[in-house]
Amino acid sequence: MLAEKYESQVFAEKVEILEGSPIFENCVFEKGVYIKGENKRFFLEGKAVCATFKSCKFHSQGNEPSVSLWERAQGEFFDCKMSSEDSVPVRIDTGSHGVFRNCSIGNPDKRSAVAIMIESSGDFENCCFCNFGEGSAKKEPICFDGNNKEKTRFSNCSFNASRDDFDIVNRA
Repeated sequence: MLAEKYESQVFAEKVEILEGSPIFENCVFEKGVYIKGENKRFFLEGKAVCATFKSCKFHSQGNEPSVSLWERAQGEFFDCKMSSEDSVPVRIDTGSHGVFRNCSIGNPDKRSAVAIMIESSGDFENCCFCNFGEGSAKKEPICFDGNNKEKTRFSNCSFNASRDDFDIVNRA
């Protein structure tokens, strides 16, 4: 990504953010976004990768999350909607951290809405977590690995919302 600010754009291909701190407003990511934080040249210079998203929609198909934070990446999401056809919609992995405010995160598959793995964490405020697995296939909305649960914070969130709740939130 070269520009620092993107507004009202539709990204038909997967977007990879490997440097800087770009800002996205009212954008649509049809094949998701991948934010990778630890690139050796930036680590040596002390720069962090941190992207900000406001009122954006993220979707993915296949075995890819709609939002991926990897290798000490940081991401901030405000009033966003995330969904995935065949994967967990949000994956925070390998020392990364995500901030989510007023977001809806859902998955029509039988998977969790968010996976927080390997020394990663998240802050979730006023978020709606929706997953639609039935009966014994129903999964928890958040999947934690190791001690990540203690580092993650939730405030005023709704869990295991129904498909109708998710559809209403996603129409807005």
